[in-house]
Amino acid sequence: MSDLVAAIKESEAYECIIAAFASSRVPHALLIEAPSLFHGSIAIEVARLYLCENGLGDDGCASCRSWKYDEHPDLVRPITLDQPPGISDCRKLMAELYLAPVVAPRRFLVIPQAGRLSLPAANSLLKITEEPPSWAAILLLCEGSGVPPTLKSRTWNLTFNLKEEFSPLALPETKDEWLSAIVRASKMTSQEALAMLEGWINWCLGNGELGKAAKLEKIRLISEKGHLPVYMVFDLLYGFLEEDLSDELFGHFR
Repeated sequence: MSDLVAAIKESEAYECIIAAFASSRVPHALLIEAPSLFHGSIAIEVARLYLCENGLGDDGCASCRSWKYDEHPDLVRPITLDQPPGISDCRKLMAELYLAPVVAPRRFLVIPQAGRLSLPAANSLLKITEEPPSWAAILLLCEGSGVPPTLKSRTWNLTFNLKEEFSPLALPETKDEWLSAIVRASKMTSQEALAMLEGWINWCLGNGELGKAAKLEKIRLISEKGHLPVYMVFDLLYGFLEEDLSDELFGHFR
């Protein structure tokens, strides 16, 4: 288990969700406020609970065995968590949510950047957050305020406080430190890797390393689009930062 996942599971907000499952009072709609850097990992860990047959998240049930890295046949979400879905996107996602579960006891929909939803998009979610199908659950993610009160009032509101613990993060300095980081990356989910990259970007910006920050941001985009396995992304990162590979290579991953 990574440090980030451990911190999520040890948080007060996560324990509240666990308690809800234990008391059989599971909310059908959640609104979680947290730094956007951690949205992906939070969404996966909460989805694991909701999609587990026993509400434990990782007990070896048929649904838990259906996870492939951070993908599950009953997990419904946009391709990226960086941008709020538009109204047409929301309608497509809701249509997927209405399908019967494939293997889990329910379907689980993730709506990112809920504080930046357009009013039409937010309004399109009102009915389903209030009266979802019996097999459906919805998670809205936000950073700060901005979620329309009409939508917020239909959800159970929780806050994950993780920023101070994980950001910024100093870049490796020696070859051994880089090799260690690459080994750790091979065991990470894509969202955990993105969290580490974001921490490095913040560290570079705070230390005036603008050139490195720009290269890290390009690598982050490559990782987010899923063009390469996580460990290969970190190999590439080492090449660009420590071995001066040409920036022209970035064009191959667009």
